[in-house]
Amino acid sequence: MSKTSVEKLYGDFWADEDRDVVAPAPRGTEWLFDVFSELGPHAGQLLIDVGARDAKHAVRLVQEHDLRAIALDPVARHVDLARRAVAEAGADVDVVQAGIEDMPIDDGVADWIWCRDVLVHVDLARGFAECARVLRAGGHLLAYVTCSTSRLEPREAAWLFDALAIVPESTDPQVIETRAADAGLVLRSKTELGGEWRERMLADGTWSANDDLAELSRLRRSGADFGDPRVAAQAAGAAWGIYQLLGKTCPTVYVWTSST
Repeated sequence: MSKTSVEKLYGDFWADEDRDVVAPAPRGTEWLFDVFSELGPHAGQLLIDVGARDAKHAVRLVQEHDLRAIALDPVARHVDLARRAVAEAGADVDVVQAGIEDMPIDDGVADWIWCRDVLVHVDLARGFAECARVLRAGGHLLAYVTCSTSRLEPREAAWLFDALAIVPESTDPQVIETRAADAGLVLRSKTELGGEWRERMLADGTWSANDDLAELSRLRRSGADFGDPRVAAQAAGAAWGIYQLLGKTCPTVYVWTSST
């Protein structure tokens, strides 16, 4: 790529005040539920929500599609929140403290696995093997995972991954797809979202890049110790959405089908 001249920059590139936006309007987080609906769930089928947190997704999917569900999460606090939410909703959801790498679920009983913001934290080989084990033949795994890109510099990656309990290889799309195939899962679709959801959050006012950037600035200006794991987690959490907008990470939606 040739170096831009001052004349070209100000007299051409930035002189055009009617530059067209080439990307389509961004889809928001609701789109993930549309993807699930389009896959054709049927009443009475069993959904496993791995890394369910407060189980709000499991509850919603059960209520919208008349499903049964098991909400799994390894974090005790999340399990407590999930049990309260399920009780309040009166939904047909069992809450279990467990992770994707060791699911206390029988072989071949699940029709669906919903997996959002989980794969980056786990051993992919074990996690995918468990998913393949519990899915019935033809069952689906719908996963949202934030992948790293070549724009994420090694030092940035090391800081981000250490701070947010992320397994580095589990952000690599090639590794993700290879581990899934090794487990016997067949890739049905892959959608790279990039910063799309964050764009929509900005437009809807549900997330503020300004607030996160200001928080990062304040932490540095205050002399906060970024070697402190608590501070590092706070800073990395603030940088998470910014990195998506900058293309350093790429949120991606996968759909796999069980072949066993």
